[in-house]
Amino acid sequence: MSRPRKSFPTPRNHKGAAVVDVYQDGRRRTVTLGPWNSEQSAKEFARLLAESQAGAAPAKLGSLVTVNEILLAFLDHAEMHYRRKDKTLTNEVSQFKQTFRPLRELYGHIPASEFGPLALRVLRERMIDLGWARSLINQRVGRVKNVFKWAVSQQLVPVSVFQALATVAGLQPGRTKARETEPILPIAEEHVLATLPYVQPTVRAMILVELLTGVRPEEVCSLRPCDLDTSGCVWVYRPPQHKTRHRGKTKEVAIGPKAQALLSEFAPHDPNDYYFSPRRAVEQFHALRAANRKTPKYPSHVCRNASKRKNVPQRRPGAKYLVTSYEHAVARAVKRANRERKKAAEATGLSTFEPVPHWHPNQLRHSRGTQVREKFGLEAAQVILGHERADVTQIYAEKNLALAKDIAAKTG
Repeated sequence: MSRPRKSFPTPRNHKGAAVVDVYQDGRRRTVTLGPWNSEQSAKEFARLLAESQAGAAPAKLGSLVTVNEILLAFLDHAEMHYRRKDKTLTNEVSQFKQTFRPLRELYGHIPASEFGPLALRVLRERMIDLGWARSLINQRVGRVKNVFKWAVSQQLVPVSVFQALATVAGLQPGRTKARETEPILPIAEEHVLATLPYVQPTVRAMILVELLTGVRPEEVCSLRPCDLDTSGCVWVYRPPQHKTRHRGKTKEVAIGPKAQALLSEFAPHDPNDYYFSPRRAVEQFHALRAANRKTPKYPSHVCRNASKRKNVPQRRPGAKYLVTSYEHAVARAVKRANRERKKAAEATGLSTFEPVPHWHPNQLRHSRGTQVREKFGLEAAQVILGHERADVTQIYAEKNLALAKDIAAKTG
């Protein structure tokens, strides 16, 4: 077996000068450090070695690097940088990967130094053709700019490349072919109540806890007893991971008696486990189905089921719900509720019925903010939702139109 090549070999004497071969992405570059055995060559070698150990790319490599190589190098950086406190990857990594797909198809093979504003606008048109929304396109174009900004800091491309890309402005509403999205509005409580009978007890409790506290879907999925302060009559939930944690912000959520009763029903034995666990939910579902079984279990039936059962199934229930699985459970429940409403309408001879509109868990946070704002004011909604600024709360908490109409009727 051949000896592995050093990523940064020691200097050698070449015609009285100290030189060293630097390998980067399979390429070799010879760097002259200075006169052999001189103080200048020793300092230059120490600088290059420190840059190599820090993960910095050798200088003067920008003209040789392709866009694909920039993306691969950035993903290595992203998988180390975008991590939660428990060392798991954040959603940013997957968002960058989705952004890179059309970029690799169009410009992955060209030198990164040749990727300019025109190429970025062509990439943006491809995103429009893919059916992405305008806000999402602006977000992902911004991610492409951030990648080249990082590449400039690593001396992979000249700074002029990022400066040129920064001149491309975002798409404006109503002035582009990109699809526009509807704003996230609160969901009516009657629609939530119509959905609850068609979800499992665990998901039903998650919906009610989110509606009572205003936490985000990710936070209700990650609720654990160890993250709660239960010393007072009102519990305090301090999520270890939240939206602004990387900015040094802390978040505290007050949990009242109604939400406490729901959590106590699903409290795990281990305080480090999650309140809402798909694994425990599946076990309870199977136990309840077995208890409600009408026909007896014959020995041949038991043996047959044992032979079919897999010792190591490919898909096992997780320790906690993901936001996507939480959303899918709600979407399935809405479809079931509408099927039952359609059957009931047909049974009574009606040709039409009022369907439950599709909604997702993030709307529950908006509903909670709107409810608190109507009863206690904007500042109270800001505190409940955990916003630093009131203008952010106005996005989540819809204005009370009924109050505006009442004032207009009396004074207008």
